[in-house]
Amino acid sequence: MRVLTSDLLVAAVTELSKGSRLVRARDVVAWCEYNGVDAQGDGFKDQALWEADHDEARGRHRLLKFRSGESRQSRMGWALVAHGARAREAAAQLGWGEQCWSGEAWDWLSGGPPVPTRRYGAAAHEEQGGCPTTEGTSPG
Repeated sequence: MRVLTSDLLVAAVTELSKGSRLVRARDVVAWCEYNGVDAQGDGFKDQALWEADHDEARGRHRLLKFRSGESRQSRMGWALVAHGARAREAAAQLGWGEQCWSGEAWDWLSGGPPVPTRRYGAAAHEEQGGCPTTEGTSPG
């Protein structure tokens, strides 16, 4: 099985962005499973995914990165640079912020992480795409 690389991450985002300009991490992981690519790697959960993300940001910079906050539980996604305006609109609707690699760390382009909004009730459940009988959700 191939381990996820920056080139494969870009390939996943390219393929997945045909349906949505902002591609979530959980969709990339599903793409990897479907295509026989190891997003886990050695080490922590989804270690290969995070390494591919850093390699891409340090290298050719073909992707934009968005997050819903700073915590480990925050959602994350990418977009092709060419789809920047539409991806930024989609991220803004979700309350996500854009990050950029400074060479040493990920910086928030807006100066700080987005303030998470709490959503309660059926509307929040429908937005997350959850099922009433499903326990737990995967990050991404």
